Amino acid sequence: MSGVLVNNSLVEIIHAAHTHAIWADLSDLGRVICTDRDRLDLIHRLSTNDTLKLQVGEGCSTVFTTAIGRLVDWVVVLNRGEQALMITSRGKTDQIRGWLQRNVFFNDRFQSKNVGQELGQIGIFGAYSAELVSHWWAGAETLPRYHFLEASLDEQKPADKTLLVRVPGLAGDGFWVIGTPGTLESFKLQLAEHQVIEANAEAIEALRIEAGLPESGHELTDDYIPLELGLWDAVSFHKGCYIGQEIIARMESRGKLAKMLVKVEIEAPVPVGSILNDPAGKNAGTLTSVASMPSINGQTKQIGLAVVKSAHASPDTSLNITLENGTNVAVKILELAGVYSPVH
Repeated sequence: MSGVLVNNSLVEIIHAAHTHAIWADLSDLGRVICTDRDRLDLIHRLSTNDTLKLQVGEGCSTVFTTAIGRLVDWVVVLNRGEQALMITSRGKTDQIRGWLQRNVFFNDRFQSKNVGQELGQIGIFGAYSAELVSHWWAGAETLPRYHFLEASLDEQKPADKTLLVRVPGLAGDGFWVIGTPGTLESFKLQLAEHQVIEANAEAIEALRIEAGLPESGHELTDDYIPLELGLWDAVSFHKGCYIGQEIIARMESRGKLAKMLVKVEIEAPVPVGSILNDPAGKNAGTLTSVASMPSINGQTKQIGLAVVKSAHASPDTSLNITLENGTNVAVKILELAGVYSPVH
């Protein structure tokens, strides 16, 4: 990334995201190519969403769950015709490939390949990102979430297609760009010509929390059921059986969730994993993510995500965290994070 990387401050990156666009290296996400006749059918049978309905150029998010409905991983599946490209969470590639392979039946035809080294991935986020990427992918501004476009960014290699996938946004819109490492390096230089700066991990984390998006290792863990994390848009309630379906269907039919994911504002810095207490001192939930969010006026606030008991998941609810030294830190719930009604 020589010639591209600039050490911009956190406040500069946050400001750029909210007023223009930023890009971030996402090469540590997993990328798996699934091929052969039953590539979409197997994923359909093992995860929460309806992947069989995907047309070429379409994608969806879906969740692999355990027999008791606990989360294994949240993934995105893209139908490229003769193959499906699956994007997994960081460090989950081998686990998900193994999960799929263990459930291949005698007559199934399915193959998977880890292409994490062959294909790179960056994210483009921010207020101007949709208009920006339209310079290379016509129609990007009207692209539905998880659908994708393909274009050749290298005149010397017209068959080398680079994917643009619309994803949940940070400070506005969001897109993934997936292609060969060499093509992406050249593309980063073009982004620099459009005054698009690189965001470091600290900035992306703050923007993720601001957007209310769950992350592997924080919210996306086997402590929770997908519906508790606002992942209703990754669940089909009209498809056939899959691992964990009974628990998830029962939770939806009863209309009651034990826990919900919320955005919070915190009075002072506190560690991830802190227990949230209600005014009576009873356990109300757990802080799962936290970050400092600076502003151009020099003020910095602490924001976070928390999984709380549903009774406390209302805006302006006051909770607190008791630190090891006995200090109480005030926490205010801002709003729910995610989707909490059936989409499919």
